[in-house]
Amino acid sequence: MTKNVFVRALLAGAALLLLTGLPARPAAASAAGCRLVSVPVTLAAQKTTLRGTLCRPSGQAPAALQLLLAGATFDQAYWLTPADAHSPPYVRYMTDAGYAVLALDRPGSGLSDRPPAQDVTLSTEVEAIHEVVGLLRAGKVDGHAYGRVIGVGHSFGSSVLVTDAARHGDLDAVVASGFVHSVGPKLDALNQAIVPAADDPVLGPRRPPSGYLTTQQGSRAGLFLDTADASPAMPAVLELTKATMTSGEQATLAEAGDPAISGAVRVPVFVAVGQHDDLFCNGPYLQCTDAAAVKTWESWFYPAEARLETFVLTGAGHALNLHRNAGDFFAAVRGWLDGLSPTGP
Repeated sequence: MTKNVFVRALLAGAALLLLTGLPARPAAASAAGCRLVSVPVTLAAQKTTLRGTLCRPSGQAPAALQLLLAGATFDQAYWLTPADAHSPPYVRYMTDAGYAVLALDRPGSGLSDRPPAQDVTLSTEVEAIHEVVGLLRAGKVDGHAYGRVIGVGHSFGSSVLVTDAARHGDLDAVVASGFVHSVGPKLDALNQAIVPAADDPVLGPRRPPSGYLTTQQGSRAGLFLDTADASPAMPAVLELTKATMTSGEQATLAEAGDPAISGAVRVPVFVAVGQHDDLFCNGPYLQCTDAAAVKTWESWFYPAEARLETFVLTGAGHALNLHRNAGDFFAAVRGWLDGLSPTGP
């Protein structure tokens, strides 16, 4: 654990240095009341510890917490990394808006425990996150019981949260970014770019177990960014902060696309995608030209109770948070949440 914390802190600091040209410090340090937390759960009948960064705004603890889950081959760094030297990362933006946030590493990623790869699947992660939500509501993560827990996901993290909402109904709302029921022209390229993490120059020295995977060196910018809308440093940051996924996740990635899952969601859902997310948009089905087009398509998959709202981040690729105009996405999420609870966090 100590070595892994040091490595991740070093990478996060290097990423911030590349973006800002200033002395590096952890991106979360600028948000009030941030600390690493450990959350014990059961995954595939084995005790597993998940870890993440929990930040609370100054003053009285809020009633609402956003539970943040990044996508496959990403971890909590996705939520802690600023798009450029002039923009706050998602965590800072939302704590400034009055929300508590927990940027949690999924099982097998980041600082969380690394169970056998075959045991880390969509279904086992959903059950683990269900436990996390219960612990947050009971005040057993940071000593404060949260009355509202909002799931905010990116890509596979969105899949986990949508499935949790469908199976357990324990979230008050879901923000599903980088997740639509469609395929794009770069999806095959992503599948071909998945390689054993043990052979990767960034992740290999940390000795990932058998069945742990990542993206091929140098492939991330082309898969996850529209570089015209990103800092020139961001491709290097993406490589420095890359994380793992598992063979179990790879085998179950498509399960969340089952319309029966999204059709069982009974809480409000906000779907956000990048205009140029060619992993899941702009193929034979969905053209992510604007929010109206996405809403027309995704409305086939969610019930009326989900009160579906949609957003398209102009010019962005799959990793919305890492584009220069990510603040437009953050503001749209905040506005939507404010509409759900006019009294605020």
